[in-house]
Amino acid sequence: MILILFIFWIILSGKVTLEIAVFGAIATALVYIITSRALGWDIKRELAFYRLTPHIAAYGALLLVEIIKSNIAVLPYAWGIKKPNGRIVEFDSGLQSETAVVVLANSITMTPGTITISADGGRLTVHCLSPEFADGIESTRFAKRLSKMEKIPGVIKK
Repeated sequence: MILILFIFWIILSGKVTLEIAVFGAIATALVYIITSRALGWDIKRELAFYRLTPHIAAYGALLLVEIIKSNIAVLPYAWGIKKPNGRIVEFDSGLQSETAVVVLANSITMTPGTITISADGGRLTVHCLSPEFADGIESTRFAKRLSKMEKIPGVIKK
């Protein structure tokens, strides 16, 4: 968080000089100390967050690819070429943390053709536009990547 705050300070300053960098470092340190105490944030959690950052970027890229693929797959339904034949699928995601389950549920909803109806613990109920969208949803790549992210200690609480 301290690095992000300092970068934000530099961006808002518009230029980089020694004076701006020194005052920025002092201001950033003060804001970090205050917010750390108020939010219960500590250096261990911050380091774990930095270890998680590449995984978040990879997950975002995966989500973007899946959204594009789903958009293409939904086009025949949007144009009326195919008729929807909805299907409701219920499955256990295998995820342990509430945060990961919510991210998975929202990721499924963001991909066209699927909507998460409910998430109860790690169990999800999803409505699919067509049975072909339901194929393999139990072992989605989203859940596999989130499971790996859950194993990074200190960031995602169970």
